[in-house]
Amino acid sequence: MDREEKLKEAELALKKYKEEKKRIIDENLKLKGITKAKLFFPITKLMLGAMILSSGESITYLNEKNVKTPSGRPIIYACTHKFKPDIERISFSLNKPSAFMASDFKNSYKTIAGWYFNTRPTVYVDPYDKIDRSYSYKMMVRYLREMGAFMEFPEAVWNLSGYKISLDVFSGTVRAALETNGVIVCTAIERYGKEFIINRKGYLDLNDVLKKYTDKSFNEISSNSDYSDLRKKIVSECVIILRDNLATLTYEIWEDYAKRNGLASRKKMGDDYWDKFINELTSEWPGYKLSDNIEQQVQNKKEIEEVSIENDINNLKNNLSIKNLFLFTDYERYLKAKQLIEEYENKENSKVKVIKK
Repeated sequence: MDREEKLKEAELALKKYKEEKKRIIDENLKLKGITKAKLFFPITKLMLGAMILSSGESITYLNEKNVKTPSGRPIIYACTHKFKPDIERISFSLNKPSAFMASDFKNSYKTIAGWYFNTRPTVYVDPYDKIDRSYSYKMMVRYLREMGAFMEFPEAVWNLSGYKISLDVFSGTVRAALETNGVIVCTAIERYGKEFIINRKGYLDLNDVLKKYTDKSFNEISSNSDYSDLRKKIVSECVIILRDNLATLTYEIWEDYAKRNGLASRKKMGDDYWDKFINELTSEWPGYKLSDNIEQQVQNKKEIEEVSIENDINNLKNNLSIKNLFLFTDYERYLKAKQLIEEYENKENSKVKVIKK
């Protein structure tokens, strides 16, 4: 079967999967995979450990390998997302089985990665389908209540930003935690060659934010339209806390690595460093498209405006004229350039007049 045929088959399988997911939620059917996950967890962990060892890799834990959380409360393992193998490395670092959310059904279909995903309850979400996103969230909530642990990536895509420590995060993570009275264990991961560094420290209990504003439960204010603004305010604050926590954990890894190994000189990186970096990442996941990475991120309106302005500025730079030159130089230089251009135009006009006579 060639790739095109496989993708067509995967599309049909995804459609069938989405219909089944909807039916499970609408008809309150039994969730699949929980028993299988508990049976497979020690086996897959052993397999992952053997794979890591045989490839000469190592995993270092910067703070806590296992975070102690309140007994009886669901746990969301909210992780940063930087590269394809981070899923397996983070999964190996956990001490209990968990359900999982993934967005690339088509490229996982009938692959080793897809087989591994199916050893645990995996909720595949279609990021381009608003209805399916809603049902995927409902599945996440059900798995949290019935299985007690869920692993996911709040950024949704690989963070390929050249300057953001963490991308903006979707609100589903904090809403699910508030709705199920769960806690969030944040995990950051970085890779330096064959060294993987994982950083997790404590847990987030978003009930602390809820209690600042109301003595009602999150489900109470969610079911009453009178509390719509309050709900948005609470969720918004929690989203910022989650993003900042992921960014802090990531920065701590960078800081620790720099202390142990020194800082890299930008001059030594080479002009093609970034292109090589992106090509190496995408080669790990055949079929991965950078356009999906951009489209599936949280669409921040302010940043969209900034990108639009940046594009307009680049367009101006590529089409410099006396009318826009003042935007890119100081006033004195602009006046001098304007004078020279006017002198040149006057001379050209004089030549035209002479020819006409």
